[in-house]
Amino acid sequence: MMQKEKPWQKPWGRLLCTAGCGVALLLAAFFIAYRSTLANGLWFPMSTNSDEVMYNRQLAAVLAQGGPQGYFGYNENHALIGHYSTWGPFVIWLYAIPGILFGTGYNTVFWCNMVFSLLCWCVFTWRMDWKHQLTFALGLFCAWLPLRQIFTGTSEPLHFFLLAVVLAASRAIADGKRSGTAAALLACTVETVIRPYGVVLFLFPLVFGRKGNFRKLQVAGTAGVAAAAVLFSLWGMNTLAAPYSEQSLDFTVFTRLGQGDILGAAGYFFQKLFAACISLWQDYLRPTLYGCADQYTVDAAHGFLRVLLLMAVVLALCIYDAMKKCPIRGKVCALICAGVIFLAILVLYNPMQLRRYSAFLCLLLIMVASAEDILAAGVCVPLLILLMFPARFTAADKLPAYNAVMDQQMQQITQALQRSQSQLEGNEDPWQHTLTFAYGDVHYGYLYALPAGMGIEFDWNVYVADPENTIYSRYAIVNHGTEAEARLQKDGWQVLVSTENEIIYERP
Repeated sequence: MMQKEKPWQKPWGRLLCTAGCGVALLLAAFFIAYRSTLANGLWFPMSTNSDEVMYNRQLAAVLAQGGPQGYFGYNENHALIGHYSTWGPFVIWLYAIPGILFGTGYNTVFWCNMVFSLLCWCVFTWRMDWKHQLTFALGLFCAWLPLRQIFTGTSEPLHFFLLAVVLAASRAIADGKRSGTAAALLACTVETVIRPYGVVLFLFPLVFGRKGNFRKLQVAGTAGVAAAAVLFSLWGMNTLAAPYSEQSLDFTVFTRLGQGDILGAAGYFFQKLFAACISLWQDYLRPTLYGCADQYTVDAAHGFLRVLLLMAVVLALCIYDAMKKCPIRGKVCALICAGVIFLAILVLYNPMQLRRYSAFLCLLLIMVASAEDILAAGVCVPLLILLMFPARFTAADKLPAYNAVMDQQMQQITQALQRSQSQLEGNEDPWQHTLTFAYGDVHYGYLYALPAGMGIEFDWNVYVADPENTIYSRYAIVNHGTEAEARLQKDGWQVLVSTENEIIYERP
C-alpha cells in the first residue's frame, strides 16, 4: 500500500513552509535590529539615508503618472534621455511591479523590499532541506550586513533576489533542467543592466552549463548575452541616468586597454589599488580600531573585513573539498566573482561604497558556502565571524518613526506645491515640475512631501548659494536665513510656502 504524501511534502505545502520560514527570519531580524515593534508607525521621512527619498519619489511618479514629470539629478543636471536619477529607470520599473500593491506612500520601497527579500529566501532555499536552510539563516545572522540592508528604502534586496535566481538556476542547470539556463541568463542580464559589475555572475551559468556537443554554442551564447548586457548597461549609464559627478566611475584602465597600452593600464590599476588600500586604512580601518570613527566609517570598515574573512573561509572550504573530491564549482565561481567586484569597487569606484556593496558580496559567499558545505559552513562561517566581531545586532539607524510636527509641515508643502502645479497643466517643460534642494541646510525627509511626479535636484547648499550657478528648477527648498535663501531673494524668487524648518521659493 502506498504511503499517503503529507501536506508539507507536496509542492504547495513546501512553498508555504519555505515562505513561512522566510517570514519568521525577517521578523526575527527586524526585532533584533530595532528591539521594537511598529507601534509608533514606520515613517521614512525620519530616516537618515538620503538615497531613500530619491527611490521613493521616482517610484511614486511611476505608480501615479507612469513616470516623473520633472528631472531627478544632482546640481541641476539630468539624464540625456528621460527624467531618472543616477540609477536610471530600470530599478524603479522593477520596484513598480510589487509597488502596485502598496501605493505611493512614504514606506512603499520598504514594503517592496520585504517582498523581494521573501522571494530571495524562497527561490534560493526551495530545493534545500531544513539543515541547509538553517545553515544559511545562521550565516545571515552572523554576517548581519545583508539582513540590515533589507530594512531600508534602498534597492539592495532587489539585487539579493536576482542573485538568488542566478544561484538557484545554476543548480537547476547542473541537474539538467533547461529552464535553469533561461532563468540564469535573464537574472544575470537584469543585474548587469542595473549594475555593470553584475556581468561576473554570468560565470555561474557558464560553469554549471551542460557538457556535450552544444558546449561551444552555449559558451558563445552566454558570452554574447553578457557582452550585450554590458554594452547596454554602459549606454544606459551615459544616457538614461543623471550623472553623479562626485563619485563617477573611473574607466581609465579600460580606456588604456582599448588604446593598446597594456602596461599603462596595469600600472594605473595597481596605482589606484594601492591608493584605495591606503585610504581604507587611514580613513576607515584605523579610526575604527582606535574608536574615533562615525557610524558610516565603522560600517565601511566592518564590511571590508567581513568580505575578506568570508573569502578566506570559502577558500579554505574549497581546499578542503578538493582534497575530499567534493563539488567546488560554486565556491570557485563565488570567489572569482567576489574578488572581481571587490577590486572594481576599490579601483573604479570609491572605498566608501563598501558600506553598501559588501552586503551583496557577503550574501554571495554565504549562499554558496551554505549550499555546498552544510557542516563546514555551519560551523566555520558563524564561528570566524563571531570571533572577529562579537554579536553586534544593532542597526546603523534608528527605526524611522512618525513625527507629528514634521508631518504638519510636510502637509503644508504638499498643498502649496499641488496648487502651484495645477496652474501648470499642459506645460511639458520638465524644469517647471522640478524642485531644487539645498543639501546641507534642510533635512531631506521633507522631500517626501513633493506631489507624485515632481522631480528633485539634489543640489549642495553651496551650489544653490553661488550666483554663478544657474538654477533651472522652478522651485527651491532652503532653510531660513541661509546663504542659499539670500541668493534666491536677490534673484527675485517669491515665497510659495514657509514653515518653521524650511521655506520653498518659486521662480517669478
